[in-house]
Order: sequence, then structure tokens, then C-alpha cells
Amino acid sequence: MVTRRAASRLMQLVADLTYVYERCRSVALIVPSQAVRVKGENFIVQILARQFPIVQILSRYYPTTSSVTDSMRNWIAYLDKRYAEQVSFLGPPVDLEYRDAERLVKDVRWWMDTIVGAYADQGTVLIKEETIETILPRESMAKLDNIAREDLDDGVNCILHLLPTPGAMILLRVAENIVRRYYVKVTGKSAEKVSWGDILKELEQSQQVEKPLIGYLQYLKQKRNEAEHPDKRFSQEEAERVLIQVKGLLEEVSESL
Repeated sequence: MVTRRAASRLMQLVADLTYVYERCRSVALIVPSQAVRVKGENFIVQILARQFPIVQILSRYYPTTSSVTDSMRNWIAYLDKRYAEQVSFLGPPVDLEYRDAERLVKDVRWWMDTIVGAYADQGTVLIKEETIETILPRESMAKLDNIAREDLDDGVNCILHLLPTPGAMILLRVAENIVRRYYVKVTGKSAEKVSWGDILKELEQSQQVEKPLIGYLQYLKQKRNEAEHPDKRFSQEEAERVLIQVKGLLEEVSESL
């Protein structure tokens, strides 16, 4: 799930990388070649260093971009060591040399193709924050109690801001709240001291529970079990799926809440 903010970051990243690409190209591929400074305000090293944290974040959610992170890190270190910011007699060069421009132009082109390809991969969806009501309409939200409604807002905001692990954890808490309330309606029993596992087991065996709901319950049970592991981290795609499953769960039981 990619937000408008994330899309803005992507466009700025591609714009900066395109600028670096064109600067390298003007040294390596255009005749006569141009002098291109490497270090200084808004020159190659500064631009790459500015965008490197964004590429690092991308690599956490799009594994295909991890090699871009390594390559960019190596280039920043190399250029910083190889080139000087100010001209000095017999000192290091300040302008990008042909052999480095020739290599860097190829790598930057590869970086851009890889990053854009990751965003274009199937399952990546561009949404706007203000359209979240389409996913979770007011009538569905009204079925939740105040705590679950606030948790759902927090979980969705985490996902929208590319924080999938806390987002998924909070959404699983919302799912448990929904299921416990539904359990009370179906069985007439208190859910206060009943474990999540026992609740799901009893609901799965109930003749009143439809098969689609069983699927949501089983999926959320699996994700909740995974979340109990201290080292578990949810990807953006996993968190998005949890959101969709919570949405489906809420729609299935809304008439009973």
C-alpha cells in the first residue's frame, strides 16, 4: 500500500537520480564532454547522500531494491574518498572523471529501473489518505466500540506511513476485539477470561458461523500466532493483507455487533 506521501518521495528520488544520470552522461556519452563537480552543494555526492536513507527504507519493504542500497552506499564512499570539494595543486580531482562517469551512468540507470520496477510490481497500490473511508466506510466503523475504533485509526495510519509492523500488531488487536464481541453475541457467554485460541475454536465449531467467516478467523489466528514471536516483522504487503482481512471480518459480523 503506497501513500501519496510515499509517491512524492519516489518522484523526488527519481528526479534526483535522473539529474545524477544526466550529469554522468554529459561526461561519458556526450561530445564535447562537460565538467561536472562531484562534491559541494547540490552536486553528485550530496544528492546521493540525501536520497540514500529513502533507498534504505525502500529496501526494507521491497527486497529487490536491497542491491541498490549496497551499490549506492559503495558509490557514496568511493566518490567521497576519491574527489575533493576544492581545487588544490596536485590534489585529488574535483570534476567527475570519464572512467567513473562511464560506470556510474550505468549503475544509476539500473538503480532507477529497479526502484520503479519494485513500485510497479503487482500488489503495489497507490492510495490517498483521504480515500481510506472507501476501504473502511463510516457505517462499518460505527459498529466498533471506541477503543477498537481508535486502534483501527492508529493501525491504518501506521500502514499509510509505511510502518507495517506496528500497524499489523494494532490491527490484530482490533480483530481480537471484534471476535470477542461476536463470540458474546453468538454464544451468550462472557469472553473476558477466555483465550483467543479457545474463542476461535468454539466459533469454528459453531453451526451459526458461516464458512467465509471461518476463513477470516483462521487467517487472523495464524497472523496473531506469528506476531507473538519477538523477532517477527511484518512487511508492508503483510500489513495490508491484515487490514483487508480485518475489513472482511468486520463486514461478516457487523450485523451481529
